[in-house]
Amino acid sequence: MRQYRRRLLLAVLFAPWLWMTPSIASETHAQLLEQLRAGGLVIYWRHAITDRSRRDQDLSDMGRCEVQRVLSDAGKAQARSVGEALAKLDIPVGEVITSPFCRNVESARLAFGRYEVNNDLFNWPPAPAARKPQLIEALRTMLATPPADPRMNTVLVGHNLNMRQAAGLRIEEGEMAVFRPLETGGFQHLGNLTDRELEALVHQSRQ
Repeated sequence: MRQYRRRLLLAVLFAPWLWMTPSIASETHAQLLEQLRAGGLVIYWRHAITDRSRRDQDLSDMGRCEVQRVLSDAGKAQARSVGEALAKLDIPVGEVITSPFCRNVESARLAFGRYEVNNDLFNWPPAPAARKPQLIEALRTMLATPPADPRMNTVLVGHNLNMRQAAGLRIEEGEMAVFRPLETGGFQHLGNLTDRELEALVHQSRQ
């Protein structure tokens, strides 16, 4: 009986956290959604899920996808899902700028149907040592640059280690980090969104 009462007391004490945590997360994502709908932000999207059985072998010709790590079938579906979710949520997308790696280009193509390749988003680890500081500075500049049309959001399709070096953030495959360029220079990290969180926002918007 005493053990039963102890369990009941613990259940009562911790019950509020069971419903408060999702509520807080939902409110945070809803606020981020409204900021994205207003435009003027930079979305840094790490390429979608890749086939980890493959590795980058020869980067002398970035058009040779057969010698690079590329999207898995799940990644292709994820990229399409992200693009569809952004459209359903009425998030305006202006420029789509991608790393030259095939997994990034395909992510951009499947999600948005359009893109511009920029070598300043080249994957940080295999870049020559002399070029690495320039890549990080270039990314910081991109994150601090507002879209040409303030009603739109710029999408950068990049890599994890570039983000870790430029902003100290770890980002999973298919995840988005959202930034606000500041008038004084620099940028502010507003939050992250995964494909599942985007889908949850789509579901909530239909209710």
